[in-house]
Amino acid sequence: MLVSILGALGVTAPLAAGAFNARHIGRRRPVMRNAGRAANQLDRGFDKHIDDIKPGASAEYGIHFEQPDPNKTNWEHWNDVRNNTNQYASSTQVGSPPGININPNADRVYLGHELGHLASQKTDVGHLVASLRANPKLKNALLGAMVTVPGVAAALEAGDDDMDSSIALAALASAPTLVDEAMASGHGLAIMNKSGLRASLGQRGKLAGGLLSYLAPAVIAGASANTVGNLFDEDI
Repeated sequence: MLVSILGALGVTAPLAAGAFNARHIGRRRPVMRNAGRAANQLDRGFDKHIDDIKPGASAEYGIHFEQPDPNKTNWEHWNDVRNNTNQYASSTQVGSPPGININPNADRVYLGHELGHLASQKTDVGHLVASLRANPKLKNALLGAMVTVPGVAAALEAGDDDMDSSIALAALASAPTLVDEAMASGHGLAIMNKSGLRASLGQRGKLAGGLLSYLAPAVIAGASANTVGNLFDEDI
């Protein structure tokens, strides 16, 4: 029932993208172009990229390879990946040097993306966006906006043809996260180019799927608030 409702709201694609991404991040067997094999080459590309965008900046970071437990059942495995995604693909600026968690079996494009996060935060704009994303007060304000602003827009706009406006407003409330992820992918692709490991169309599609998974909450919030808002408006 939930699937059919979300499908009617037009959010099937983002939710599917999230599941697709988790499937690739949680690989129990290494793919051909895996992160473990490419780590040293990507590290050299990362050094070149940091020198290009901010000469003299530190390019040091720690990396932790985390492989899924091969003894878990399929259900236990995918439940683990869904609930502990950060163990298999994440980066953090906390501590010195910053660090990356990555599943070495996963596609190298995910390691490129996490390196892209570290590179993005070397720039003034990237650092600002990441700081806004991590700010608890701002996060609460944005979550509040995702619930109220799209609903207000739907109530003020006559008729029931205002879904696009509601979803757009909810996406704006998620802007720091979306921009941070998009910038990380951009830097990640540049790092891969400078490593001699140019991303294929399929690898770029995986990054796009990841970005869609971050957009899903905005789509759901916008669609849901839109429906509620339309209960209170009157067609003119």
